Amino acid sequence: MNQKEEFLSSYLRGYQTSGSWLLRFHDLMHFRVREILLLATKYDAFILGEDGRLAERLFVEYSGLNLSSAPRITYVSTGEEALKLLSSRHFDLVMTMARFEDSNVNDFGRKVKEIDPQMPVVLLVFNENDLATIPGGINKKAVDHSFLWRGDARILLTIIKIIEDSFNAPHDVKVAGIKAILVVEDSVRYYSSFLTVLYTVVMAQSQSLISEGLNDLHKLFRMRARPKIFLATSYEDALDLYHTYKDQVMAVISDVSLPRGSGATENNAGFDLVKTLAGEDPMLSLMLQSSKSENLEQAKSLGINYVDKNSPHLLKKIRHFVFDSLGLGSFAFKYPNGLEIARAKDVKEMEKLIKTIPAESIEYHSKHNHFSTWFYARSMFSLADKLKKLSVADFKDIEEMREYFIKSFRLARKQEQQGVIADFSTGQVGPENPFIRMGTGSIGGKGRGIAFINSLFARYGLHERISNLEITIPQTVALGTDEFEKFMLVNNLYEEIDRLKTDQEIVQRFIVGKLSEEHWDHLKFVLNNMTGPIAVRSSSILEDSQFQPFAGIYSTYMLPNNHPDPNVRFLELCRAIKAVYASLYFKNAQSYRAGTAHSREEESMAIVIQQVIGQQYGNRYYPLISGVAQSYNFYPIGHQKAEDGIAQIVLGLGHAVVQGAAVLRFSPNTPEVLPQFSKPADYLKYTQKKFYALNLARATIDFTSSSDDESLDFVDIEQAEADGSLKHVASVYCADDDAIRENFNLSGPRILTFNHVLKYNQIPLAGALAELLPAIKNEVGFPIEIEFALDQKGSGDPVLYILQMRPLASQVLSAVVDLEGYDDKDIICRTAMALGHGTFQNIRDIVFIKNDTLDFRKTSEIAGQVGMINEGLQKEKRPYFLVGPGRWGSSDPSLGIPIKWCDITGACLIAETPLFGHMVEPSQGTHFFQNIVSKGVGYLTLSNKGESTAIGSSFLDTAWINAQPVQWEGEFIRHVRLHNPISAHLDGRKGRAVVVRQT
Repeated sequence: MNQKEEFLSSYLRGYQTSGSWLLRFHDLMHFRVREILLLATKYDAFILGEDGRLAERLFVEYSGLNLSSAPRITYVSTGEEALKLLSSRHFDLVMTMARFEDSNVNDFGRKVKEIDPQMPVVLLVFNENDLATIPGGINKKAVDHSFLWRGDARILLTIIKIIEDSFNAPHDVKVAGIKAILVVEDSVRYYSSFLTVLYTVVMAQSQSLISEGLNDLHKLFRMRARPKIFLATSYEDALDLYHTYKDQVMAVISDVSLPRGSGATENNAGFDLVKTLAGEDPMLSLMLQSSKSENLEQAKSLGINYVDKNSPHLLKKIRHFVFDSLGLGSFAFKYPNGLEIARAKDVKEMEKLIKTIPAESIEYHSKHNHFSTWFYARSMFSLADKLKKLSVADFKDIEEMREYFIKSFRLARKQEQQGVIADFSTGQVGPENPFIRMGTGSIGGKGRGIAFINSLFARYGLHERISNLEITIPQTVALGTDEFEKFMLVNNLYEEIDRLKTDQEIVQRFIVGKLSEEHWDHLKFVLNNMTGPIAVRSSSILEDSQFQPFAGIYSTYMLPNNHPDPNVRFLELCRAIKAVYASLYFKNAQSYRAGTAHSREEESMAIVIQQVIGQQYGNRYYPLISGVAQSYNFYPIGHQKAEDGIAQIVLGLGHAVVQGAAVLRFSPNTPEVLPQFSKPADYLKYTQKKFYALNLARATIDFTSSSDDESLDFVDIEQAEADGSLKHVASVYCADDDAIRENFNLSGPRILTFNHVLKYNQIPLAGALAELLPAIKNEVGFPIEIEFALDQKGSGDPVLYILQMRPLASQVLSAVVDLEGYDDKDIICRTAMALGHGTFQNIRDIVFIKNDTLDFRKTSEIAGQVGMINEGLQKEKRPYFLVGPGRWGSSDPSLGIPIKWCDITGACLIAETPLFGHMVEPSQGTHFFQNIVSKGVGYLTLSNKGESTAIGSSFLDTAWINAQPVQWEGEFIRHVRLHNPISAHLDGRKGRAVVVRQT
C-alpha cells in the first residue's frame, strides 16, 4: 500500500467512527469568560458593556454554548468594592480603568492576585501616555495585559478572546490541533490595534463559516475551532510561545525593535527572531513591521513580508496578510504568475472546481501548502494534516493528484453532512422603541450618548423628576458601522479615496455609491414611522470621546422629508447617509485627525437618524428653544459656580449655538441672574437677532454643496413674531425709560430674554437642567455636555428632548504654573479669562487681524487667508499665536471670523479681542470650543484695553506687536516673525494667563 492509499484508508477509518468530528471538538474552548468584574465609572462600564451590541457580536461564541447571554459585567467604582466582591463571588476576568481614587493599578492587581493567583487582570487606558504616569510602570506580576481604549467597543472582545485563548491553548492547540497566530509587539497602542484587527478578521471568518454550517451544533463547532492568537511583548516571550506551540503556529507578525535580554529594546531583535523561526519552519508565514523605513531593504533581502507602521494602510496590509496566511475567505485558484482563475467559496465549490483547474495551478498551490491551509481555516484538521504531508512527488503526475483531491474532498464534505439536519433561519425586525438599532458594528459616539441617556431614563426615572415638563429623547435609529465598511468595500472607495482631492469630489463620488440592499426595507420603515423632518447625523466610533471629541468635524444633514413621492424621500435619506460617510474624509476631518494619535483606518462611521424637534410655521420648521448645557462652567462669573454648570439657549434650531452665533447664557441654579447684561440696553446690543429654521420648501437638498446646512435658513427674529412663536421667549425694550417689559402690545424692539422661561418659570427648563446635569455627570463619572430642544405644541405641555450627550472635553491640570515675577515691560498679553494649562515656549510667529481695517462682510475671505498662513506655518513646523476680534469659529460673521478647524491646526495659542468695541463672550457650547479644549490649545479672552469687567482686566501690547518684522501682510491680516521668541504661561486652575518676551 503506497502513501496515498494508506492516507485514504486511515482517513476513511477516522470518519467512519460515528461522531468522530463531534468528539474532537466537544471540549474545545473549555474556559469561557462569563463574569467580568469592571472597576470603572458607570459611564465607562456602559460604553464597554453595551456599545457596539456586544451581545450580538458574541452571539455565535455564546449562544450555542448553553449560555443565555454574552459575558455579564459587574462594575464597581472603588478598589475596595472590587476586592470585597472578589472575595465573595466568582469572576473570570478583572478589568480596571486607570482612574480610581482609593488605590493604584499595581497595588490593586497585587491584591487581586492574593485573592486568586490565576485571575487575569487587564488595564484599559485612554492614552498610551497614561502608562508613564503609573509609578514604577506596570508590574507584569500584578497586571497581565494593558490595552488602549480608542472608543471602539471591539477592544473588549479582543481582551476577552486574548484571555480565553491563553487559558485554552494548552488543550485546544496541543491536543486538538487548533492553529495559532503569534503577534510580537511591545507597544500598547499598536498591539491594541493589531489584535482588534486580527480578532475581527478571525471572527468574521468564523461567522462566514456559519453559513456553511448545517445546524446549530455544526455551526458551534466551526466557531470553537477558530485560530488562537498569542501576544508576546519581548524576544524571549516570542520564542517560548513558538516552541511551546511550534507545530500549530501558522503565522507570526513581529515588530523589528523588541525588548531582549535585560529588557532593553534592541533595534534588530525582530530580524533575529524571524531568521530563527524561518530556519525551523520554512513554510511559516512571517511579517515584520517597523516605523523605520530603513528596515524595508533588509526585510526584502530576507524575503519577509514587511509593512511600515507609518503607512495609512497598515491595518489593511495586516488584514490581507492574515487572510493569506490562514487561508481565510474564498480559495483563489491562480497560475504561478499570480493570475487568478476562479474562486471556491466553500468545500462543495472546491470539489467542483478542482476537476477543471489547470494542472500547473494545482501543482503551484500544492507546493505552497495552500490547500491544507484553507482546510485548516474550515476546521477540517484531519484532511488538512494529511494534505500537508503529501507532495507532488507522491503521485505519478498532477492528474493522479487531481483525482486524489477530488475523492478526498468529496469524502470530507459528505462525512460532515452525515446525520445532520440542515436549519433554515430568517431575520427578524426589532420592536419599536425610542432608540432602535439597525445593522451590526459600533453605534459610534453620538449613538452611545443618546443610548446611555435613554438607559438612564429607564433605570432611574430621571425624566420624571420635573413636574409639568416631559423629558425624553426624540425617536432615534442607529445604523451600525458595519454598513459603512460594506459600503466602502463594495464601492471600492478604500482604494479610490486617496485620488479624490477636494471635499466636493469626495462627496460626489460617495453619492453615486450604492448602499447594501440589506437595510432598504428597514430605512423605508424609518421614513414611514418618523413623520416630519429628520436629521441624519454622523456617529463615528471616535466621535464624542472625552479627550478627542471630534465635535462638529463630521456632517449632519436635516431633511424636510416632505416630498409627496416616498421613493424620492427614500433616495434623499440614502444620499444623506452617503454624504455623512463622505465627511469622514473631508479636509477638516483629516486635519483634525492628524493632530490625534488615531489613523484614518482606525475611524469608522455609524449613522444616527433622529426626528427633528419643532413645529411647522408655513415653510419654516423649528423648535421654541434649542441649546447646549454643560455640567461644568469654564468661565463662572459673579456668583456663578463652576460645578453648577452653564447653559446656552437660542430660539430655533441649535445650529446657532454649536456654530457660535449669539446666544443667551445662564447657570441652571441661578437662571434669573445674567451677569453679561449689566443694563437693559445690553440686551438690545448682544442678544440673538436671527435664528435658524429648516426650510420646508426645499424638498430635496444639494449634498455636493460646501456646507451641510443647505436645508437651513438664517432669518430675522421678526419672522418668528409673524409665526407667533416669539411671544413665548421674547420681551420688549422700551427706549423711553430704558426698561424691558413683557407686554407685546407695546411698541419697541423685540429682544430674546427668555424671561417667561428663566425669570418667571412658566416652563421649568432651568430646574430640569439643574436636576439632569449633575445626575448624568454622576453616572458618567466626569463632566458632560448635552444638546437639547424644548418645544410646546399649542396649549399642550412642553416637552424637553435630549438630542445628544457627550463627555465634556477637560483640561489636564498637572504641573504648577507660576504667573508672578515677570517684569511689566516684558509682558505683551495678560488676561484673567483663559482656558488651558501649562507653558508654551519658543513661539516666534504671531498672526493677527488688523482691527482698524476689519470689514465683517469679508470675514469669510479673512478665514481663508488665515487658513493659507496656517498651512505654510504647519509645513515649517512653526507653532504660532493667533489674535483676532470676536469669536473665532463663529458662523455669524457679525460675531467673529468663521474659520474651520483645519484653518488653525498649527496655532498653539489663540486670543479673542473685542469686536467693534465690545467683548464677545466665549461660547462654551460650540463645537469649536470643545475641540480647542481637547487639543490643549491656549485660549485667551481679552476685554477692551484697561477695561475692568466682571471677569477681570486684560492687556494686549498691540504697539509692540505692530513694531515686529512683517513676514506677510494683507488688507486685513498681518503675520510677524519675532527675532526673540515669546512664551505663554496659563494657569487653568485660576483661569489666568500671561504672554511674555523670552530673554
